[in-house]
Amino acid sequence: MTVPERLSDETRERLRVLTERHTVGITAGGAFCGSGFVVTPDTVITCAHVVAGRDPAGLVALVEGRSVAVDVVRMVPESRGEGSIYGFPDLAELRLAEPAHDLGGVWLDDSEPLQSASVSVHGFSGHTLEQGVQPDTLRLQVAGRSGQYVRLQWDQVVQGFSGGPVLDTGTGRVCGVLKASRHEKGMSGGWLIPIDALEQCSPGLLERNRLSHRPGTPWFDTVGERLRRQRELFGPDPGSEGGGTTPAQMLSRGAMPFMERPELGELVSWCHESPDHLLRVLYAPGGSGKTRLSAQLCGLLREEGWVAGFAEVFTNPLAQERWLENMTSALAAGFPALVVFDYAQARVSDVCELLAHIHRHRPQDATLRVLLLARSETPLRQLLQEELAARHIEEWALREASAHRLPNSIEDREPESLAVEAFGEFARQLDCAWVAAPDGLGRTAGRQDSLLGVLATALDAVLTLRQGEAWAENEDPLARICWHEIKGWHALLEDRLGTDGPLAGRTGRLMAEGLLLVPTLARRRERRELTALLRRVHEAAFPDADRRPSMAAVHGCLRALYPAQGSQVAVLEPDRVGEILARRVLLEPESCGEAADYLAAVLGADVPGVDDARAETVLETLDVLARARGCTAVGRVVDHPAHAILDEALSEAVGINPRLLVPALTVTGARVPHAEPLAELIRPAVEQCDTALLLQVETRLPGYAGGLSGVSALVLERLLAVPDRTTPDGTTTDEDRLVRLRRLMSRSLRLQETARGSEALRVADEAVVLARDLVRRSGRHQRPHAAALHNLSLLRHRAGDTASALELNVEAVSIYRNLADEEAPQRPHLLLDTAWALSTLALLRLADGQVNGAAEDAAEGVLRCESAADGARRQDVLLQCLETLAECRMKTGLTDAALVTAAEAVALLRELARRRPAQYVARLPHTLQLHGLWLIRAGRFHEAHDVLQEAVRRRAVLPLQASPHLRKQQRTALSVLVQLTAELDEFADERTSWREMEAVLDGLTD
Repeated sequence: MTVPERLSDETRERLRVLTERHTVGITAGGAFCGSGFVVTPDTVITCAHVVAGRDPAGLVALVEGRSVAVDVVRMVPESRGEGSIYGFPDLAELRLAEPAHDLGGVWLDDSEPLQSASVSVHGFSGHTLEQGVQPDTLRLQVAGRSGQYVRLQWDQVVQGFSGGPVLDTGTGRVCGVLKASRHEKGMSGGWLIPIDALEQCSPGLLERNRLSHRPGTPWFDTVGERLRRQRELFGPDPGSEGGGTTPAQMLSRGAMPFMERPELGELVSWCHESPDHLLRVLYAPGGSGKTRLSAQLCGLLREEGWVAGFAEVFTNPLAQERWLENMTSALAAGFPALVVFDYAQARVSDVCELLAHIHRHRPQDATLRVLLLARSETPLRQLLQEELAARHIEEWALREASAHRLPNSIEDREPESLAVEAFGEFARQLDCAWVAAPDGLGRTAGRQDSLLGVLATALDAVLTLRQGEAWAENEDPLARICWHEIKGWHALLEDRLGTDGPLAGRTGRLMAEGLLLVPTLARRRERRELTALLRRVHEAAFPDADRRPSMAAVHGCLRALYPAQGSQVAVLEPDRVGEILARRVLLEPESCGEAADYLAAVLGADVPGVDDARAETVLETLDVLARARGCTAVGRVVDHPAHAILDEALSEAVGINPRLLVPALTVTGARVPHAEPLAELIRPAVEQCDTALLLQVETRLPGYAGGLSGVSALVLERLLAVPDRTTPDGTTTDEDRLVRLRRLMSRSLRLQETARGSEALRVADEAVVLARDLVRRSGRHQRPHAAALHNLSLLRHRAGDTASALELNVEAVSIYRNLADEEAPQRPHLLLDTAWALSTLALLRLADGQVNGAAEDAAEGVLRCESAADGARRQDVLLQCLETLAECRMKTGLTDAALVTAAEAVALLRELARRRPAQYVARLPHTLQLHGLWLIRAGRFHEAHDVLQEAVRRRAVLPLQASPHLRKQQRTALSVLVQLTAELDEFADERTSWREMEAVLDGLTD
């Protein structure tokens, strides 16, 4: 490990206490002999001359005030010899009769102290101001080597210190054993026995001591200043224990005791796996307990000596750089680290910045885990792949990355019983244990889509009954929690601002709801900025109001309920409650006035100019609004009356300031799985905006299929229509032509995604013509040329022109082969490009009846893939190549070889489905089914039965009702299993269950 350049005063004081606790006084027959120190719970080291000639039966060590008998294990040398000074190394190992289990032992240094190092010596002496032998301390400086010893100087070394530990105050570790004074009555120092001499006295002791000091042990944590590093990196934990006072805070801040769930053990195991398991995505709908589970994980790891917590939102690049340096410093100090990014889809840039920094500066053997929390895996995975690829670290960062969906509920806990338990706990905390759980509590809890919904059901019931009101079953208990939160806000305003102010009465209370929402839409604003924003929003929303509330007083009320760092106001959490409040406010004119004016003021749409800080705050606001608009995945609100109002208000804001909002909406749309509503807001602006804004939008467009594909195609179409710049001789530069080529290829892909196949084919044709001309003119850019050929080949094949597709793909493969052989720096990527193109070529040959040629291409694809460095993309491409090769070998009659390859593909797919289920789970049943059918053709019926059975069971959990294709595949597999059970007696008892599944499938089909 590395230690700080200078240990802090606080750390030095902690080390003093630790060293004194480990220092012992040694007596023989009641007479004081000298000092020593504990190196393991049952072992003490001292000088040999301290115990030499003493009656072994009378030796006692004073350990933290307790007298413990000791045995002399060994002394080196065993006797003083002829001289007056005990010979080198003058060390003794003692064994405690009663081990000091609460003492782990001092941490021995790896080497002797450096010259001029400052050291402190701890021991016992009779030279203090108190009578008798007392604990004592010396401060000395290392003069340098003195024979086999090390000379110390400056302080007066008195009798009694012999055998005491010498602490290097620079490293924080014990660097030697005090030997003797040079002159007891002067400031002439003494000598220490260097730490490596311990190996002569106690072989293996240094190694045992080294292994016993690790993260989580007192001495290691103190020297490495783990508590300071934890504070600097993570500060307070957002999901930690300790509830808040409002209903929403009781749900979000751990008012309920943490309920054990198996996913916690799985996450702990992941943290302790090999160093390659760097990244994991944990996704689930809002309210499933991701944040709480992660906070519990952080707490467990901190108990083991990790630095662990939630990454802060960085306010500026300097703060981020300082945080990254602190992280690598903590890793260099030997501490394993877990970094959790909540709302990871909005933190992709921060995640990639951390990974890039670690890739450049990661200390050897460091352990880092990065846990990303999101509502869905898509499009987070694509966002990560794009940005990591741009930084050229995709293969390293995603090599062992995994994604796991957190169940909506806790395993082995029925929602009904959980709601009853939560009801009792909330009633106890709210001092109303007299209320009884209502009859419909369990039924309502059982209808919830998340753990949060179950807890909200219980809390709503307690709050309602405590107020003496009748509780009724409600389909949306989180909306009820939002209402309780609003009532608490009204009560506080009435208490502090009176009952006759502008925020009193029905109209005033509704107006106050609009103010309550502002800190959730405009996050991390200090007092002055937030107060000014509250004033601006209120004036914009209600320009004709007769009276204005004191926004300083409103800010004080918000701080009273939602205190945050500095003078900031915390957002309303859980986030689903904040989204409910957003829809509620926008739907009610008396809360937001004119919704367009309200949102324009919050977004600052009417303020000219755009800078990075302002763009970032707008993104945070749009993230909240996008979730409220239903752009999330599971658990989203698809239809709500507030949606149309929000769309109209945002559309007006875009019209006011398109340069601020169009790029921000594009970024937000790339982060969410259902960006179609945002695309409709962006489209009118990009249809008529100038080129400068189009260029801004282009850099923010996602490079993958999604709700923005249509907008992407439109932006690229308009940019392609802009005349190219020309040189003085009237030609365009190669750089401009390359930009145009990339735009053509991107537009072709986006057009394919929006089912505009013929247009996509025309654009892909144009891209190939331009690529050929670019290569002819420059002699470079062969790789984009090959990519353009490959893309056009696929489109021609889909259009039914397989012969032309084959010709194009052969040319693409030839180019990739040459590049892979010639361009060493890009060889790993080019090998995979070649393998992918070969796999496509093999499939095209199969479609054209060229079975043997297809098998050769597929085999070469596998070989090239296996030659590439391991990584996420290699695994994807290898899977495709293996599946293609297996199919080719079956069609060429190489059945045994085909089955071996198919088994390899299944094994790889199983592993990928385990790590990235959202991407691969649905693909596994089809691959298994093909393998099973091929096993039947080979006469291996028992193996086929097992494989097909797995295929059926895995497909049964997929959404069969929504997919005729899946139902057709399932019917085929079930039919084959019924036939197998008729022919294989040992499986005959399964036939009924397979027929029942067929009947269920028939019901779905009907």
